[in-house]
Amino acid sequence: MKVEEEVFCLRRRDLEDLFGGALPQGVFAGPEPERILVLPQHFLPRSQAEQNPAFKQLIPYQLFAFRQRFFVYQRGGGVGEGRLAGRLSVGFGGHINREDAGGDLLSAAAYEAALRRERVEELVNAEAVAGDFLGWINDDASPVGRVHLGAVHLGRLDSERACRALGIRADGEDIHPQGWWSAAEIRAEGESFEQWALLAVALAESGR
Repeated sequence: MKVEEEVFCLRRRDLEDLFGGALPQGVFAGPEPERILVLPQHFLPRSQAEQNPAFKQLIPYQLFAFRQRFFVYQRGGGVGEGRLAGRLSVGFGGHINREDAGGDLLSAAAYEAALRRERVEELVNAEAVAGDFLGWINDDASPVGRVHLGAVHLGRLDSERACRALGIRADGEDIHPQGWWSAAEIRAEGESFEQWALLAVALAESGR
């Protein structure tokens, strides 16, 4: 019998104590991801975590930009999170699981390794892209957002050659590249994008 994945979670009330009150909605600045790792850590079966808003699943969420344009893709019907199928996105994110932590507590180094793992699983030629932590996404208005907390990282490409080389891994998840879009183009098609993507782009724009 297949063993269910156990995903990394933090209790909502512990996060609220650290952030100084109820978690803000939308995008906001806050402590670096390393600082929240000192909170009590939990690994819950994913089926339980997806239904329990008392916990937040930590999702490293990374987007890639070059000259004020963002790499956009579309999720196909075979993506792991079926509630997002068909949506456009800029963000590559995934759960952190017990294996990422080596069966122990999740360290800062293990978090960074999980961030890199997600790149390698979904993209080609993204391993060496320099990235910056931008802030947080929290969107309790949707069933998906209610149980997730996004740590947003921006990968900055340094040349047109790097842009042409960046691509979707053929044996990865069911996602399809849509090219490089400006923030204005993304906002104009906002109804087609997942909410986290719109929030992440707004966060990236505010930091410029």
